[in-house]
Amino acid sequence: MQIKLAFKIVLLLAGCLALSVLALAQELRRSGFLGIVAVPLTEEARKQLDSEETGILVKSVVDGGSAKDVGIKSNDIITQVNDRSVLDVGDFLQTVKTLRAGDVAKVSLLRGTERLSKDMRVKPRPFESAPDVETLYKAVSVDGSLRCVIVTKPKDGARHPAVLYINGVGCFSQESLDLSSTDTKLLYGLTRAGFVTMRVEKSATGDSLGPPCLSPQVDMQAEIGGYAAGLKALKGYPFVDDGNVFLVGLIVGGVEAPLIAQEVPVRGLVVINSVAKSFMEYLSDTRRRQNFLRHTPYDELERRLKLNERCNHRLLIEKQTPEQLLKDIPDCADYISYPAPYTFMQQWAALNLAEEWKKIDVPTLVIYGTSDYVSTIADDPYLAEIINGFHPGRATLKAIPNMDHYMTKAVSMEESMKRTAATPVEFEPLILESVKTWLQQQTRSSVSANG
Repeated sequence: MQIKLAFKIVLLLAGCLALSVLALAQELRRSGFLGIVAVPLTEEARKQLDSEETGILVKSVVDGGSAKDVGIKSNDIITQVNDRSVLDVGDFLQTVKTLRAGDVAKVSLLRGTERLSKDMRVKPRPFESAPDVETLYKAVSVDGSLRCVIVTKPKDGARHPAVLYINGVGCFSQESLDLSSTDTKLLYGLTRAGFVTMRVEKSATGDSLGPPCLSPQVDMQAEIGGYAAGLKALKGYPFVDDGNVFLVGLIVGGVEAPLIAQEVPVRGLVVINSVAKSFMEYLSDTRRRQNFLRHTPYDELERRLKLNERCNHRLLIEKQTPEQLLKDIPDCADYISYPAPYTFMQQWAALNLAEEWKKIDVPTLVIYGTSDYVSTIADDPYLAEIINGFHPGRATLKAIPNMDHYMTKAVSMEESMKRTAATPVEFEPLILESVKTWLQQQTRSSVSANG
């Protein structure tokens, strides 16, 4: 009787859990598609506003977007979204980023001398897609909220080896609707070669829920928790060969890869343009190199490096907050500006990467581009030495000539560094070929070992 009662309780709890997960999954709505190209106000546009008023200028509206449906036009000045005044383009983008498909946003705007208010029903952002690849949008639960995961798989019913992709530092969506990003070129290329891939959107980016990505609570441990949750889900998909799941880490993703592998075992790792030395040493190396490439006078270069060391020692080693530090040394502002929360950077600085790699005994491919001006090319050979020192023969080192930090072609570090957002770039196909070939070799050796 007690066994039957216990069994019923377990079934009841399992049913409640399933309903809870289902309800949570339904809350992960698609991010909105406004279709507004926003630019800063021109002097002429500013004259149309009241003295204390701010906003953005609509340069154009995109076909299929929510804005065009409600009649927003080029040269409109948007001053408010819902109850929030629009300060500038960055503030506008942060505000509309929170809108989800199905929301109704009240947009206040000025058109010439006429003030208008538009109730705009937000349309869903289009999804990534390719005719020869199946792209799935799924979700995993992390710390009580949901993260969006983007999965690509071959269009068949077979089980395939898989890759969890760990991107670099920063708060940005990993989606690329036109598949033009170097990340998607790499991942869709791997899927066409027979691999399932997964990307985990970071907290409050893309369709993911959770605290703002730049908030102090979204530190490195929190980010690793998201990747670990994604990795566990990936290994459980029926179309994945769970004995052949790999991590591919780009830049800081290569720092996080051994930490994730300690939580969830994998078949092997690939790290691209990553870091092996302590963060403070890496930071000094890379900032010296970049100043040198900019032809900074040597005395000024050394002055900057001294201030860099002073500022970051207080932030990263003494673990002061940015507010505390800037109150004492305002000149530190340019030296402690990172695309991640300061808590993330403090945890990175505390790592002994050799100690973390010592704990991982799996085949590892270490790749670097010779035109990478951000990650020092001295780190990658050193990383291979670290791995092989602890686990002989486990690391393979691969240099790709004229590949830069972003997996694009560049004849030199200096050329790569001088590029702007408008500079055309070309994906380096050797990175795809190198990763694909190595993964296929590891998968074949796994099959051979298992008979």
